[in-house]
Amino acid sequence: MPESPKSESTMSETYRHFTRLFPYPHERIPMGAPAADAMARYDELAKLGRAEGFVPFFLNLNDTVLESMVIAVSLEHDIIDDVETLTPEQVSAYTRAVLQRYRTARGAASAEEYGSAAIAQQLRRVAGDGEDTSEDDPDDFNLNELVDEFMSSDFLPDEEPEDDAPTLSALLRYELADEEDQGEMLLLQVPTDDPADIPAYLPFGGWNDCPDAQTQLAFTHYWRKKYGAIPAALDGADCLEFLVERPVTDPVEAKNLAVEQFAFCSDLPFQVFEDIEQLTEFIHQSRQWYFWWD
Repeated sequence: MPESPKSESTMSETYRHFTRLFPYPHERIPMGAPAADAMARYDELAKLGRAEGFVPFFLNLNDTVLESMVIAVSLEHDIIDDVETLTPEQVSAYTRAVLQRYRTARGAASAEEYGSAAIAQQLRRVAGDGEDTSEDDPDDFNLNELVDEFMSSDFLPDEEPEDDAPTLSALLRYELADEEDQGEMLLLQVPTDDPADIPAYLPFGGWNDCPDAQTQLAFTHYWRKKYGAIPAALDGADCLEFLVERPVTDPVEAKNLAVEQFAFCSDLPFQVFEDIEQLTEFIHQSRQWYFWWD
C-alpha cells in the first residue's frame, strides 16, 4: 500500500481521529526513544494487563494505517469510508462482528484444528495464485512444487538459540527514524484478555495478499496455542510482528512453521528473505516473528 506524505499537522490530525475511534488507553513513545526502554515498558504492561484484562500492543500510527482501518470498518457496515463521520460505536460493532464470525466458523473445533484447516486453505489459495501461467516464461513456477521440494529436502536450520531478549524491529526503526519518514509510536492497552483477538480490535489486512481479520484470527489463535506467539506490533499498514513465548527448537518443526508462515504471508520467503530456507533459519529458536506484505 502506498504511503501518503506526512507532516506534523497531518500526524496530529491522524492521532486525533484514531484516539476518537479507538479510545484505548495508551502511551505515546517519544521519537528516538531507546527500543530497549520501550520493550521494558511493554513487559511491565504485559504483567499488569494479565491482572486487569488488557493486552499491550505497539502501533506505529500514520495516515495510511488509519485509512486502512477506516476502510475495513466501513466495508463491514456498508457505509462511506469517511473518518469524520465514522463512530466509535461502529468500530466496536466491527470488533464484535469479526469475533463472532470467527467463533461461529470455528464452532466446536479446537484452535489447532481450525488453524490447521485455515493454513491448508491459505496454501491452496497461494498455490493457485502461483501456478504456471506460461510455458515460455522461465520466471513462472509452481508454488506447490516449491513447498513439496522444500519439505522433502535434507535442509535443516542450524541457528543457535537467541541469548538476548527480543526487540521488535518496529521499535528499532523508530529509534533511528527521521521526522520526515516515521509515524507516531503508540503503546496501546487493547481491551481484551486474549492477545490472539487483537486483529479484531485493530482492523488490518484484507488487501492484496494480506489476510483479512477473520483469517488472521485463525492463525493467531493457532499460533498462540501452539507456540505462545502473540501479535505485538503493527508498523504502519504493512508490517506485523509477533513475540514468541515457546520458540520452535526442533529443526523439522521449524520447516513446518516456515510453510505455515508462508501461507500467512506469501511475500515473506521471496521479498523479506532470500528464500524459504533463510526464513526457516530466522524463525528457528527465535522469540520474534516478522511479516510484511507488499
